[in-house]
Amino acid sequence: MHQLYVLYEDATGYALFRTTEFEEIATFLPQVQDSVIDISKFRSVVFLVAFQKFETWREGLENLKCVSTGSLHKDLQLFLENNVPKSKKSTQRVMLGVQDPALATEIKDTLGLNCSSSGAVTEIIRGIRMHFRKLMKSFHDENTIMKSKLAMGHHFARVKVNLTINKVDNMITHGLNVVDQLKRDVNTLALRVRRLYDCHFPELFKLVPDPQQYIMCVKVIKDRKNMPENIEELLQCVLKDENKVENILKNAQKSMGMEIAVEDMDNIINIVEQILSLMKQQNTQTDYVKSKMHLIAPSLGNLMGEMAGARLINQAGSLTHLSKLPASTVQILGAKKSLFRALKSKEASSKFSSISKSSLIGQDGRITKGRMSRFLANKCSLAARSDCFSVDPSGIHGEQLKIEVENRVKFYVRKNPEKKHKKGRKKSKKVKIPMEIER
Repeated sequence: MHQLYVLYEDATGYALFRTTEFEEIATFLPQVQDSVIDISKFRSVVFLVAFQKFETWREGLENLKCVSTGSLHKDLQLFLENNVPKSKKSTQRVMLGVQDPALATEIKDTLGLNCSSSGAVTEIIRGIRMHFRKLMKSFHDENTIMKSKLAMGHHFARVKVNLTINKVDNMITHGLNVVDQLKRDVNTLALRVRRLYDCHFPELFKLVPDPQQYIMCVKVIKDRKNMPENIEELLQCVLKDENKVENILKNAQKSMGMEIAVEDMDNIINIVEQILSLMKQQNTQTDYVKSKMHLIAPSLGNLMGEMAGARLINQAGSLTHLSKLPASTVQILGAKKSLFRALKSKEASSKFSSISKSSLIGQDGRITKGRMSRFLANKCSLAARSDCFSVDPSGIHGEQLKIEVENRVKFYVRKNPEKKHKKGRKKSKKVKIPMEIER
């Protein structure tokens, strides 16, 4: 025969219940499932053995923190030692039902009790949670139980969330995600406009490859055969290049594109208006991210630029996480996929991280990107720590770090390390080793 004890953790304290004896837990499960909904049937299956109430909310918070992490608190250990009987081989086998498998493993290793967290245990705990107030004879006021649960929930949430009121860096993360999403939407719609307008004026994209200028030109030109009289001035305001304007007007007269209907042109103009609205929202959101970076992480913004610094914070998760990362991890932020691909194929790692794309490193061939990436990652880590742990962060530290980075770039350009490396390399002489002839 088996005797099952069930541990139930509540905001008010620990409760230990005992079930009726059974031979196999597989045969006991249908009996529990039939009695969970009806309290009268459930009372015939589950009985209260002991209850230990938390004296203060601090005591309850410490116990619940241990339960959530799967560790055994001293109060829970004493409660189980005093109330759970040890199983005897000759009579019945005692088993303890625990909801959390990690806590069940810890109890088994510490106290040597046989623990289970599946099967009938899950259904019994569900029934206890449903009828807990009725099973507890000492609790008659339901409002008291709800208030204690609500208070404990608030305290436990503060510990788990750890909100910082002064530095809301998650606004930077969400703002940057909005900017990226708007950019993708603009590119998608701009591609659709190009495919639609290419049927009417296919030469325009070769003359104006920039997507934003292309959209503005489509809005100004519309039907190339019925262009407004001041079209040259309008195109000059958009492109600010007289040669491009002349080429557009010449190609518009002899274009190989087909004629377009008024309804089709109205449809294209409507999409263009949506794209321009999204571009305006993107610019507004970009300014918002820059302003938040100036308030929360001014040193990192002065060193890397507001948008590049915001991207580092987004990839790290938060400013606090970024400040705790070593410089070697900061160096590979944004290039984890390509890094693991290079490690798997045993090839040279590609320079696609956010640090390598920085304008401080540049595209000059005389600068070794690996060296500058390590140096810049080190300075970014220092700037993030300065912003995160300063009482009143200012951008002075970031400006000083940027001067150091610019001086290092000038040093590499002046010394030209690649040529120096090639000159300093010496070819090893091949030494012929005489072979011994066996006699």
